[in-house]
Amino acid sequence: MDCSSNRAEIELQWLEPEKLRPNPWNPNRMKPEIAARLSAEIRRKGIILPLVVRPHQGHFQLIDGEHRWQAAQKIGVALLPCIVVEMDDNEARLKTLQLNRLRGEDEPELLARLLRELNVELGIEQLESRLPFDKVEIEQSIELLEIKESEESRKRLEREMQEMIKDRIFSIVVSESEKATIEQAICYFSHQTNSNPRPGTALAMICQKFIKV
Repeated sequence: MDCSSNRAEIELQWLEPEKLRPNPWNPNRMKPEIAARLSAEIRRKGIILPLVVRPHQGHFQLIDGEHRWQAAQKIGVALLPCIVVEMDDNEARLKTLQLNRLRGEDEPELLARLLRELNVELGIEQLESRLPFDKVEIEQSIELLEIKESEESRKRLEREMQEMIKDRIFSIVVSESEKATIEQAICYFSHQTNSNPRPGTALAMICQKFIKV
């Protein structure tokens, strides 16, 4: 199947922030504290993910990356990596919604495991400063994971206990001399078979041999 007709003409350009303009329809909003973390991360590592723009009315209109653009302006970034794509108004609106919403969602348990691993290496404070989660969200995510794992451990232990109690306790009343005879028989059986079974198993095997005689 030839998909060449569906390929958009794109190129990567480094553009000055002042050449970019936001679009008027973007529904995505970012809390000020998250925006501050984004600025700090860009200052620390730069912009890793390119912005998506289209040529429009003598400048470049943002399709995806408005928050990165705003953060970069605040800290004085000179050039921004941009994927430039030709598209009409309808396609531009669709792409804004797609890129905002079609990236998938975090699977809670996998996210919690990742946060817990990072917490061991970096600590809550650094995670809070670099991720779009506050301290309470991070701690609650990790705590819920540990509760889930604790519950799974409890259920596993219950299953193991249920397997153990399948070996029912069988008790009989015997005299001291009878007890000595039984123990001697068990010891003799273990010696003859060159094995070391549990007393109950050995006694059952002795009885089984007697039944077969």
